[in-house]
Amino acid sequence: MEPPSYEEASRHLSVQLAGDPTQPSPPSYTSGQSPSTPPPTYVEAVHPNAFPVLTLPTGETAVVPPPGVTVHPLTQIDERAARSHRAPSVVVVSQPQPVPIHVASLRDSPGFVRCPHCQQLVTSNVKYVAGSSAWCTCVILGLLGLICGFCLIPLCMKSMQDAHHSCPNCGKKLHIYER
Repeated sequence: MEPPSYEEASRHLSVQLAGDPTQPSPPSYTSGQSPSTPPPTYVEAVHPNAFPVLTLPTGETAVVPPPGVTVHPLTQIDERAARSHRAPSVVVVSQPQPVPIHVASLRDSPGFVRCPHCQQLVTSNVKYVAGSSAWCTCVILGLLGLICGFCLIPLCMKSMQDAHHSCPNCGKKLHIYER
């Protein structure tokens, strides 16, 4: 395919518009005039208070949160408090005390209980010991032909072992969770 001839190219729409005096011309970049307003500075372009410090209202406009709503302390310094040299207000939130569970409801993880021997609130120590379910599984795997140590895998699995709970203060046994 050959490029168009000069006559064909001059009949093209873009060439006709370029020569049309009714079309506005692009701005001249060689003129010595500067723009009417300078561009904004970086500080003006980026809002300086993008992350304003939120404070709790005081006085008549203060709203007391309903019971059960936790109000956390301020994490940033209030600008007005920093200027007036006074400390920002802090709201104190207390955590509820843990409730001990019954010794018989201990499972395979440590639990917060009251020791029946020393009457102290403790988190139980747990020792995992291979129990009847681990040994029965070993025997079944051995009878199925998994010998050469494969039948001993249930003895190494924590989920197959019994959990023996003891008191960290007096060292006496609290409960045995059998599988």
